[in-house]
Amino acid sequence: MGKQDMKLYKETAGEQAISSAPYFMRTAELPPIGDQRFALYKSDEGYRAIMSWYDDALKTIDCPFEEYFVRTRFGHTHMLVAGHEDAEPLILIPGVAGCAPLWRRQLPAFAKHFRVYALDIVGQPGRSDPNPPSFLNDDYVDWLRDVLDGLQIDSAHFAGTSVGGWIVLRMALVAPERVNKIVMLSPTGVSRARLPIKIWLTRVMNKRKDANELEDDLTAKSVSSKSPGGSFGTFDRQLARLMALCTRHYRVDRSVGIYNEDTHKVDKVQGLRVLRKFFLSEPKYVLEQLSVPGLLIFGQHEVLYNPYKIVKRAKKLMPSLETDVIEGAGHAAIYDKPDAVNQVVIDYLRKTS
Repeated sequence: MGKQDMKLYKETAGEQAISSAPYFMRTAELPPIGDQRFALYKSDEGYRAIMSWYDDALKTIDCPFEEYFVRTRFGHTHMLVAGHEDAEPLILIPGVAGCAPLWRRQLPAFAKHFRVYALDIVGQPGRSDPNPPSFLNDDYVDWLRDVLDGLQIDSAHFAGTSVGGWIVLRMALVAPERVNKIVMLSPTGVSRARLPIKIWLTRVMNKRKDANELEDDLTAKSVSSKSPGGSFGTFDRQLARLMALCTRHYRVDRSVGIYNEDTHKVDKVQGLRVLRKFFLSEPKYVLEQLSVPGLLIFGQHEVLYNPYKIVKRAKKLMPSLETDVIEGAGHAAIYDKPDAVNQVVIDYLRKTS
């Protein structure tokens, strides 16, 4: 099939429509919503609640964008696409239980300079297929390779937040030929992290609270007591709302691959292995192999780390990295101080040297 014959399926006003894409897309069918999709949710009502949030969040994106699907070995991947078609490609990866609309305050700024693809991770909340890759091998690298192939992109910039930052790090380590630069926003995998057990047991996992109460708790006030006033005025309430809905309605155990479908219980051994990936660093010898240029950003008041110690360690192990600590921000700084972080990211990616 030649490039002039390639097509993609695009969502328009809630309907399925075919539009020409003569420059980069493979044919991709709009994925059906069937019973399997509900396996990642605690109920049909929970699925509808999160999808309702998703639709509402899309309405807050202040720039033109389209919605595309591409095929991967893990099923269809949905993405929001913005920016000039001929601009440098920038792939955005959210964290666990995150999705494309969470980049709503980055898309308008980034789209002025890049062709931006904000992905819904397969197996996470959003419109991609419910087939989660494994965190214990290089499934996520294979998934991103498939996405690039589907878009007919040889290489791109990648940016990810939290676990999404670890995913882009793995991409740079395993497939450096497909990566131009990486931006890691409060990533896991670069240092040992503190597990905020008290927060989750006393606030998040309180079963008596509904999603509205959880939304109030799941703000920067819940994760940091060091910032002035105990909270961040610019913290993204859409993020807090999604976190609250996912806590109530989403099967994170299935999405991270620790639920045993045969025993109908969480596999404790598998769970510990995944937790190690989330809260321990990649081995030093692995980090030292990073050759792709990168930017590492933390908030001043990270709940999981001492950002200044990590920055010092990261520079020693990965000389190709530049680093920045954003004052007055927590985990992740891109939600607390979006204007400041957006400019840092844009300036870095646009540098030629």
